[in-house]
Amino acid sequence: MSNEEKKHKGLDRYIVLAVIILAISAIIIYNLATIQLINGAYYMEQSKSRISTQGYIYPKRGDIFDRNGIPIAGSRMGYCVQYVDVDMSHEQKNAMFFEFISLLEKNGKGFKSRLTDYIDINPVRFKTDNTENFIKGIVVDKNDAQYLITADQVFRYLREKTFQIDPSYTDEQAFKIMKLRYEVLVNQPSIQNPLIIADDIPALAMAEIEERSSYFRGFSTYVKPYRVYYNPRLVSHVLGYVGYISEEQYGRLSKEYPDKHYTKSDIVGIMGIESAAEPLLRGVSGLISKEVDENNRTTAFTIERPPVPGNKVYLTIDLELQKVALESLKRNMEEIRGKEHKKNFGDADAGAVVVMDVKTGEILAMVSYPDYDPSVFLSDDNEAKATILNQAGNPMWNRAAQEIYAPGSTYKPLVAVAALESGTITPTTLINCPYREEVGGLMMTNLEGNQGKIALTKALATSSNMFFYKVGVMTGIDNIVKWGKEFGLAQPTGIEITESVGRIASREFKKTYFGEDWYPANTAMAAIGQLYNAFTPVQITNYISSIANGGKRYTPHLIKMAVSPEGEIVYEAPNDYYEMPVKESTIEAVQAGMVAVTHRNDGTAANVFRDFPFTVAGKTGTSETGREDTESSNGLFICYAPYDDPQIAITVVVEHGVWGSWTAPIAKDIMMAYFRLNEAEEEVSSHTVEIIW
Repeated sequence: MSNEEKKHKGLDRYIVLAVIILAISAIIIYNLATIQLINGAYYMEQSKSRISTQGYIYPKRGDIFDRNGIPIAGSRMGYCVQYVDVDMSHEQKNAMFFEFISLLEKNGKGFKSRLTDYIDINPVRFKTDNTENFIKGIVVDKNDAQYLITADQVFRYLREKTFQIDPSYTDEQAFKIMKLRYEVLVNQPSIQNPLIIADDIPALAMAEIEERSSYFRGFSTYVKPYRVYYNPRLVSHVLGYVGYISEEQYGRLSKEYPDKHYTKSDIVGIMGIESAAEPLLRGVSGLISKEVDENNRTTAFTIERPPVPGNKVYLTIDLELQKVALESLKRNMEEIRGKEHKKNFGDADAGAVVVMDVKTGEILAMVSYPDYDPSVFLSDDNEAKATILNQAGNPMWNRAAQEIYAPGSTYKPLVAVAALESGTITPTTLINCPYREEVGGLMMTNLEGNQGKIALTKALATSSNMFFYKVGVMTGIDNIVKWGKEFGLAQPTGIEITESVGRIASREFKKTYFGEDWYPANTAMAAIGQLYNAFTPVQITNYISSIANGGKRYTPHLIKMAVSPEGEIVYEAPNDYYEMPVKESTIEAVQAGMVAVTHRNDGTAANVFRDFPFTVAGKTGTSETGREDTESSNGLFICYAPYDDPQIAITVVVEHGVWGSWTAPIAKDIMMAYFRLNEAEEEVSSHTVEIIW
């Protein structure tokens, strides 16, 4: 073949190839034009109908255990319904929401709505005076707000203008629709922030919603962990409870812990350890993308962020000791109510107990009575919740950490420390204690009678008011207040849960709150634990624990440690303490006086501990409330044991307990349990028992 022929043949091949390429390009261009121009609207509609919706995978909340690994709180799996707002007419949306509400009611479930915080029906009325912002949030035109004055006007506006609910619905039915639509209005649920509108629904309800997904547009069902409590009444005030996150909590927690991915539908800790340990218990929300077809059926899903469970939290509480403390408190209150005495009105009905490890600050038991059932707050039973909230005796109030009590004579060891440290007295200084004498310009009475000249040990043993009236005035209120603060009284202790600060009788307090000067007679009354003194049982326990351990003031704590899902310790309570500048001889003198309370014949608690197998140091306290003409005084008892090697400190408070000595048996029961003195195989002479968490 000649070169010319070869040249023509190669050119033919290029022409054929070019034609093929042009043909293919034409086909591609035609298809693109068909998709984008001719059928663009159709495919756009199809893409909309196959939209990817996002939902959260709720993390398992961390379990809570006592120090020995006994479960207190855990989780179970259940179903929730999320909603993402979709564009449809008021008529369609109202009908769909009413059908959804009817489905829930058929399955015995309800839904939460903040609308009922503002307005109610039958009769139509406002439930709060603070309606201005509420009304501004529901109006279609901001100018309409000025015409909405009465609850009925607001109700009608919501029905007819805001949500345009058809007249065929009764007011009761319309109000149900309003409640659900108000939640949507307030939350503006979107793909990025869906709204949980029904929690913990039965499997049958979940199945029906899925089956009717083409009707329930915007609705999705998800599996979700729910909190479970085990024997919650036993630790109600320590445990607390969980609830729906508030706007304030959402803003704060999202800012403080952005890596936790909080949502506006989350369940978070509200009180107690559930709240205090929220950062430890909270896991990390997962994120799932679901592709749905035109009938809202899931066609595909992708887990974009897997959920991470929360940490396991171990408390310092010993559940067995907690049980003994609670049962003893209730039993002894009943016995006190039945005792005959002219000062006993039979009204002992509340109290608190705190047990602390004097070498670590760990709270081994914290009891407040009356108690309550925190699991009620995990349900939709609003009536049961209201019953607890309105119950007489305020059972949700943690009397151990939040209530403040006049310490009565349990304050006298503190005054003794101040007197010894200031050089006002020595352990052997004798003070004349007649039945009546003027002290600080006021005639004082010694309830212990004419005691003659006595020293510190007998003064503490017999709880001599006259001794401490005089020694208090000699020492001066400023010295007493100084040492009260050293021991942490009327100051936050640093315990993890909510606590009250309390108050200490001082010049500053009287001037600030009463605008009056301080007088020596005020010092005399403050020195026996009365006047303005009022502390929490946790503070009192910490103070007596510091006497027991020689002057170390620990930070009381309820959380021992936290362990990650992988088994790694992510938190361990520090064993920090403040070393008080108190002389060893001072501590020893006060300790000797406290031993005399429980083991000397004239000690105020000797009858309780006379046959106890080892030495206990204690102090009784009777705290007057100022209503002794119709009510009994409060009874207090503080102690630590064993005297020669202190392990635990205990504070007992019985409201209207009449006498401090009447409350001492509660502390005895606790020590019997802690040191296992009721167990036959244990040696009664043993002073220490290892507690394994």
